[in-house]
Amino acid sequence: MARRRWLGVVLVVALTVTACGRSSSESDKGGSTTSSTAAGAGSSSFGSLKDVCQPGDAKSAPTQGVTADSITVGTFSDPGSSVRPGLNQELFDTAEVFAAWCNDHGGINGRKLVVDQHDSALFNVRPEMAKACQKDFFLVGGGAVFDQEGVKPRLQCMLPAIPAYAVSAEARGADLQVQPIPNGLTSQPFGPYKWLKEKFPEGAAHAGVLYGQLPSLITTAEMRKEQITRAGWKLVYTDTYPATGPTSWAPYVEALRSKGIKGLVWVGEPENLAALENALHDAKYKLDFVVTDANHYDQKLIEVGGESIDNVYVIGTLVPFEMAGENPATKQYLDLFDKYKPDGKSHAYLGLQAMSAWLLFATSAAKCGDDLTRRCVYENARKVKDWTGGGLHARQDPSEGLISQCFMLYKAGPDGFTFPDVDANEGPFNCGPDNRITLKGSYGKGITLADVGRSMADLK
Repeated sequence: MARRRWLGVVLVVALTVTACGRSSSESDKGGSTTSSTAAGAGSSSFGSLKDVCQPGDAKSAPTQGVTADSITVGTFSDPGSSVRPGLNQELFDTAEVFAAWCNDHGGINGRKLVVDQHDSALFNVRPEMAKACQKDFFLVGGGAVFDQEGVKPRLQCMLPAIPAYAVSAEARGADLQVQPIPNGLTSQPFGPYKWLKEKFPEGAAHAGVLYGQLPSLITTAEMRKEQITRAGWKLVYTDTYPATGPTSWAPYVEALRSKGIKGLVWVGEPENLAALENALHDAKYKLDFVVTDANHYDQKLIEVGGESIDNVYVIGTLVPFEMAGENPATKQYLDLFDKYKPDGKSHAYLGLQAMSAWLLFATSAAKCGDDLTRRCVYENARKVKDWTGGGLHARQDPSEGLISQCFMLYKAGPDGFTFPDVDANEGPFNCGPDNRITLKGSYGKGITLADVGRSMADLK
């Protein structure tokens, strides 16, 4: 039970997600994050995506989870955890909002969406996956902190997935899956680290990496070490901290001071970073910058750190909520919550990722017409090479599963988040092939169909 308590406190750190590509086979026409035409909550279009949902005259029941009237789609999350109640509730909320909106516009070719919520509550991934294998057509817009537990049973029952996120190496590299915002094992962002080196040369010349003692965080930290050294940083300090946070951050502050660290790569969760920032402030030791992952685009960082938050840069590829007034897709996402679930968890990074997953599923499924099969939807989704979720985020390449070639930075301070100029050339994003690198190290392996005695020939 003690293991569950300490793991639960930090599980959200595993939700670090990264996000950029363009093709004529893409269903996301236009793709601009700054389109001047908003579809609105009453439209069947979303951002730059036209007629996402539509009436129709489907008549057949071609496969599990599909009837002439409905499509049963599963989604995973962990809000029922007793150690972190409500964890990632936004995944369920976004599923409900999308389904209600889509069904109001006819469903998918006339079939209404039925959302099958699988609350894995951290430690129940396997039994929930067994249920999904019995009745769901597809898994969409979800994720589980311990997602490695569900990969083999999902592949054994040939259940495809378009997840909001994948965190473990086993899941990130798994077969029969299309990530709308890829988070793979072989490619990672490079542009942000080059930008920081140019802006803070002293910080990059005296750099450290500090990360929590959790397998997923250790893997991420090892990737970050390769990324920054290849970007020309000089790494002079690495250390780990207990996943729940140490009794005192003062020894870590003194270690940073003794090593002369000026730039820090942080891998963890917002509350722990806020606590470190408080300790740095109390010790009057100022770093040039801290850089961290997208899960830190979180108001908790500001609430806990307060006046101590200084020069914290968060790497992201989603248009932030602060820009909703100038980005139709983000505004429409919030409008849909206002209409269908006003008390839902609308302002959450993972919620936006979940919406992108649902949009990719719906546009892929619509092309199948009456003959709605797993193979048809999966193959349509795999053809998408340039995806923005209608303008919710920077360009992604779900087909290849590569990290985005685009990035922006969210800078955290006592009054909230601001967005520094990163030489943007596509909406608020800096996009280009040099913003992504292929890693040389080995950081784990995804589970394949062959690992469970299956093949693509079994997908119907």
